[in-house]
Amino acid sequence: MRRAPAVVLVALLGLLTALVAPVEAQTPPPAPPPTVAPPKAYVLVDADTGAVLVGSADRVPRPPASLSKVLTALAASATLPHDGTLTISTRAAAQPANKVDAKAGEVWPINDAMHVMLLQSANDLAMAFAEGVGGTAEGFQDILARTAGAIGMQDPQTWRDPAGLDDEHSVGGGNLVSARDLAIAGRAYIADPWLSPIAAKPRYRFTAPSGVVHDALNHNKLLLGRYPGAIGGKTGYTRRSGNSLLASAQRNGRTLVAVVLDSKDTYGFTSQLFDRGFATPVAAQRGLDQLPPLRLPTAAGIRADATLAATVDPPGSSLAATPTSSPAGPRDLPLVAAGGALLVLATAGVGRVQVRRRRRRSYYRVPTRRASP
Repeated sequence: MRRAPAVVLVALLGLLTALVAPVEAQTPPPAPPPTVAPPKAYVLVDADTGAVLVGSADRVPRPPASLSKVLTALAASATLPHDGTLTISTRAAAQPANKVDAKAGEVWPINDAMHVMLLQSANDLAMAFAEGVGGTAEGFQDILARTAGAIGMQDPQTWRDPAGLDDEHSVGGGNLVSARDLAIAGRAYIADPWLSPIAAKPRYRFTAPSGVVHDALNHNKLLLGRYPGAIGGKTGYTRRSGNSLLASAQRNGRTLVAVVLDSKDTYGFTSQLFDRGFATPVAAQRGLDQLPPLRLPTAAGIRADATLAATVDPPGSSLAATPTSSPAGPRDLPLVAAGGALLVLATAGVGRVQVRRRRRRSYYRVPTRRASP
């Protein structure tokens, strides 16, 4: 009879274990930290919900190199007929590498030109698009700024060069934009019904106006077997910006967008970001920073007179004068996984501090001596 209390205690412990175990199984263990050196700035967002999952220095404006071409493509998609043509000017033909060697006077199908600009990051075609939309590269600066405002970019920005050049060959010294704003552009990019399939192609075969048949390979190596589920993006490189990448991937019905700026291992770090993002349940996104609602630019919206969210600086201003950024310290997914615990602490007044803090707050080298995205 004396053993009865012990038997009852064991039974109760077994029942408690059975009740608690399923709850624990629903919460995956926190993902390990990256094993590669972090870039100067990065951000990972859930493209479906707009939640910012991970970020560091993601609201600091930096030279984006050829990631600028994503905004150039969005502006062109909204304002030019996709089945139209584009005439190459002398200025466009004279752009430095990376280029497709389009000749002055050639008339390119816009569809072919867009494929080559995005897959091979052709600077000559980026200039041709700028002139086709804005009349001149200088006139296109206002179009870029209006496009940025139309899709909801929120941080201080400078838009001058349609290709993302930032050296002596650039228009006005180049561009400045934050990783978070580039993620906003990336979210619109993969939602654009014309641009999204282009960005996802590993290669594109076409015949240039010169009669030469080209096989354009996508510079985004994630699409060439480096990451299962990769669906598109844009690479970038200049001496000033370093190696950068805007990438997107899908898994189990979820879509993520990552932006990595000035990295020594863009593909390795981006792949780890995606792995950590897909391992984090959507339910853990409560209280996180949110991107603005997804919006695609329209011709009427871009050309309308409105207050711009972006800044167009005069061509003579210095790129070195980086605008003051909004505060945004590092965020990490283990904190996301602890969202439930923070909600409990919020009742005691501790979680409110964390919520307020959150609220306030292409990889390739061009074989040339000239800096080029």
